[in-house]
Order: sequence, then C-alpha cells, then structure tokens
Amino acid sequence: MGFSTITFLFYFLPVALVLFYLAPGKARVPMLLASSYLFYLWGSPTGAAVLLAGTVFDYLMGNALHHAARQRDKKLLLALSVAVNIAVLFYFKYMNFFMGELNRALTFFDWGAIHWTAVIFPVGISFITFHKISYLVDIYYGRVEPARSFAAYALYLAMFPKLTQGPIVRYHTIAGQLTRPAFTLDDVFEGIIRFCTGLAKKVLIADPLSTVANPIFSMDISSLTVGQAWLGTLCYTLQIYFDFSGYTDMAIGIGRMIGFTIPENFNRPYYSQSFTEHWRRWHITLGGFFREYLYIPLGGNREGNAKTYRNLWIVFLVTGFWHGANWTYIVWGAYHGFFIFIERLLLLEKMKKWPSALKIAIFFLLLCIGFVIFRSETITGAFLYIGRMFDVTAVGAIPSPNLLANLIGNRELFVLAVALAITFFPQPLYDMLRFRLTSWSGPRGVVAMKITAASLILILSLISLINNSFSPFIYFRF
Repeated sequence: MGFSTITFLFYFLPVALVLFYLAPGKARVPMLLASSYLFYLWGSPTGAAVLLAGTVFDYLMGNALHHAARQRDKKLLLALSVAVNIAVLFYFKYMNFFMGELNRALTFFDWGAIHWTAVIFPVGISFITFHKISYLVDIYYGRVEPARSFAAYALYLAMFPKLTQGPIVRYHTIAGQLTRPAFTLDDVFEGIIRFCTGLAKKVLIADPLSTVANPIFSMDISSLTVGQAWLGTLCYTLQIYFDFSGYTDMAIGIGRMIGFTIPENFNRPYYSQSFTEHWRRWHITLGGFFREYLYIPLGGNREGNAKTYRNLWIVFLVTGFWHGANWTYIVWGAYHGFFIFIERLLLLEKMKKWPSALKIAIFFLLLCIGFVIFRSETITGAFLYIGRMFDVTAVGAIPSPNLLANLIGNRELFVLAVALAITFFPQPLYDMLRFRLTSWSGPRGVVAMKITAASLILILSLISLINNSFSPFIYFRF
C-alpha cells in the first residue's frame, strides 16, 4: 500500500488518523502499532512475520546487553544480535543474487545447477535492519537505554510513515515520543502541508518524468539516438530525486501529524558543487548511519590518508551493495567512491577558485552518468547506454521522426522545466524571496498562502492519481 494510492489516501490514512486522535493517551501507541502492522501486512505478509520475530529477538537482546555485567558478555551479545540481523537481511535480499551467480558459475563449468526457490523480498527490510542495528549498537555503547516496553520498541521499528523507505531514525531521537506521542494543532497543520508537498513531488513531477525515462531505457541501444539517451538520463535523474524526496516529505508530514519527529533526508542534493557536498545533502540519514556505524568504527580519518581512503572505498562499496543485489549497484557505489577519492586527493582545494555555476554543472553531468549505471539492469547495458550518450558518430545518423511527440509531450516538457527550475533555483535568491515574502505577508498571510498552495497541489495530485495508473516509489525495492 503505497502513500500515493487511492486506498491509502482515502481509506487507510484518514481512518488511522481519526482512530489515533480519538484514542485515549495511553491507547495511542497500541492503536498506532496496530495500524502500522496492518499497513505492512497489506503489502508484505512475509515481511510482517519477519519483522515481528525480529522485534522480539532484538527487544530481548537489547535488555540482555544492557544488563550484562562483563564487557566480554556485552561484546558476544552484540556480535550475535548484529550477526543474526545481517544474516536475515542477507537471506531475504541477497540470497537469490548469490545463488544465481553460483549456478551461473556451475553451468559455465558444465556442473549441475543447485535447485533454488526464489525468496520473497520483504519490503523495506534494509531500512528496518539499519534501525535494529543502530538500536543494539547504541545500547552497547551506553548511548541509550533499552525501550521501556515491548510496544515502544515495536512501534519504533514498525511505525508506518517510515517503515518501508525510511528515513533512518536513531532510537534516541524519538525514544521519549514512543511512550506518549504529543502534538499540537500547529504540528497537524504543518504536517498536512508537508504531506501535500511530498505527494505533489511524487505524482505531479516524478511520475510524469518516469513516462519519459522508462520507455527510453527500455529501447534497443542500436535505435537510440544521442538526444534520446540524454533525455532519458536527465528525466530519470530528476525522477529519482523527486520520487524519493517526495516520499520523505510525506513520511515527515505524517510523523508530525501524530507527534513524531522524523529527520530530514534531503537538502537540495543536486545543487551541490562536488560529490563530497552531494553526500551531505542526499539521503542524509543513510550517510549518517554509514558514517556512525561503519566509517568511524573502521577508523574514520584518524589513522592517516591511506586508511582514510580505504575506509571511504569500503563505505561506498557497501553503500552501493546496500541498494540492491546487482553488480550495477556495486559499480555505482564505486563510481561515487572514485570521485570522492579524487576530490579529497586532488580537487577540493583547486576547485575553490572555480565559479560555482561551473562546479554545479560539472557535478550534475557526472551525477547523471552515474545514475545510468544505477538504473541499468546490467553493467554491459549501462556502458552501452553511456557510450551512446557520447557517440558523436551517431548524431544525426539514426532517424528520429516525431521525437517530442513519441517520447515527451507538452505536459512532460512543462514538468521537466519545472523540475529543473526547482532543482537549480539559486539558493541566495530563494532565501531572499522567502524572507521578503514572509515579511510582506506576515504570519497570517503565510498561513493563508500555505493553505491555498497545499489545497491546489492536493487537488491536482488527486486528479492525476485518478486519471493515471499507479506508479510505485523507486526506493520500495531497497
């Protein structure tokens, strides 16, 4: 049940919110927990069963970690609990991939393939696993105490706004909210505004862009023109941002409506001047998780340049593999790791003198190329596509009649222009306009404008949803 479905918007969410608001204070946590499990059961019964079993295991292990007297016992308990969680993630997310690669190798050597029944992938298992690991590790280091009740920990993992795609929320940031959520009318109002914004990003921007990107990436390379290749790359790069950030806005909005603080996950990531800056703005909670629980434990930047670069390479290879069981994701992670490495080694100091617009343009060009790898099914397909993007011999060689009519209509052209304007609108000008608009209209005027804008984009989003087929969020599969 995606956030951008009629079922969720007209049935599940209104009923869940009404029951939550009407429930007595002590009953709100059980009510929200029941709603969250119903939400998960709707789309992933297997995932719900795995989540419940893992929740019981982690809750018991967290308490055991907290009460263990000897450091040796704490280390053993932490190693066991993290290993079990990683093993579950590996089995459900990566076992099909590794068995496929193993059987491919066995077939190559004329040996018999191993019979294997494909495992059903529980939606959101990667995000859930990272929540579980952060909880256990933080208890081990004494950063947090175990959840006060099983229901509180179960809600931390299963809370439906963040269940399937994050953002990754550290337990200590919402521990106090898990036992007795508190909210104000202002929270509800701002949450609704944020939710409408996210829905519009997904339905009015990301989905129309997908209708251009998907057919282009499905085309045979031999019939793909250079212009089509660049158009597909541009549309997909913008689509994945508005799709994922739209979900995040909706999650943050719902969280605020029910009294929970869900962290920001994006800060205009394409308006970056380097890959280093990009990863401070893109999927912020994932970057924070890997920094806290992988990069720093590996030694961070405390042990010299050589080990710092090694640690960065490990983090980005793991980041790529986390996104999915495919070699393309690993190569995509290595691609980003390479540019982070080059920037730290050679470029960051030299780039300070370059014009900001030039740095943003170069970065975005390289980012688009990287997303071709991310989007492609195979490494060979990715490099063939990238090769076509830069194949000057193919310019004009392949007839492309009615390019605009066949691949991109007036609506999609308008959406593409709006997406580019939002993405690259100068930050200083944006800040100045926002300040002047707030000063000119006053608090009541700002509220009125928010209501008007949110109502308009909500109506347009609902019309679009009713008239078009459902398009799932891209990050559901991660």
